[in-house]
Amino acid sequence: MINKEFLQVLIKKNGKVFYNVFATSHSDLINKYVTFDDNINDFFRATYSPNNGNRFDDVDNYHLFINEQYIPDWFTNGKKEAIEKKLKLIIQSLIIKGRKKLLLNEGGILVKNSCIEEVKNSIIFAAYDNSHIKNLTNNSIVHNLNDNSVVDDMYDNTCVYSCEGFSMIKKMHGYSRVIKMNEHSKVCEMFEHSRISTLRGDANVEEMFEKSKANRLKHMAKVDEMHGRSVIEEMWDYSIVLKMFDEARINTMNQESKVIEMYGNSVVERMCDNTTIEKLYENSLVKKIENMAKILEKLLDK
Repeated sequence: MINKEFLQVLIKKNGKVFYNVFATSHSDLINKYVTFDDNINDFFRATYSPNNGNRFDDVDNYHLFINEQYIPDWFTNGKKEAIEKKLKLIIQSLIIKGRKKLLLNEGGILVKNSCIEEVKNSIIFAAYDNSHIKNLTNNSIVHNLNDNSVVDDMYDNTCVYSCEGFSMIKKMHGYSRVIKMNEHSKVCEMFEHSRISTLRGDANVEEMFEKSKANRLKHMAKVDEMHGRSVIEEMWDYSIVLKMFDEARINTMNQESKVIEMYGNSVVERMCDNTTIEKLYENSLVKKIENMAKILEKLLDK
């Protein structure tokens, strides 16, 4: 979870705090900010994170976690209070509330009705409320997309780690990725080689095109339409696909998952358990049926 990693810092005996939004470990910070002249006892590693369940912009509910076995003697209560004031100012500097044309090589926390025209080679640690990103480009990352926040277009190798609430991504292009979709989150259209690792809860993809891919559908997750050579690797629980067209493919259907209609040359490789396909049209095909799986109606071309 990002909460355990945000915000990694180095704290020095002279009271200075070092951080970098692109650091992936404390080792990065040590290699960048600690010199050969520094005594190993004159700094320590720490993480300044929101308390469990608190938002990233809730600066009054953060906790300083010390990532060392021993706390240095010089880190007195007075020094801790001064350091925490500096850390609070760092978090406040990351919060974005208004409109910006470009976020470039930066980190941010989006709140309220904030709107960013383009996020380029940057990290969004969390997007809340009705925040809006128009274009996510150049390897940018969004860790948490929450509430009613929206991303219009994802390009290149951009990544959203977690979609929650009623958050929405309108279009995924290139090799863009979403790791987890939960609750009522939605992706409207997937193109090219875009990929979603897992859909859970009531998460929904409206349309998959070209070679887009979803690895795993669980719970009540739904895909409305599959086109082109789009692929779903696995369906579980009560997940559902409404329509398959062209050469769309589902590799494995498990448990109570369901497909309503299949058209064109669409294929389901394997049906297991109590899975159901309601209607097969045209040249659509199911290759293997096991257990109690069933096809309700075949209306295939002769």
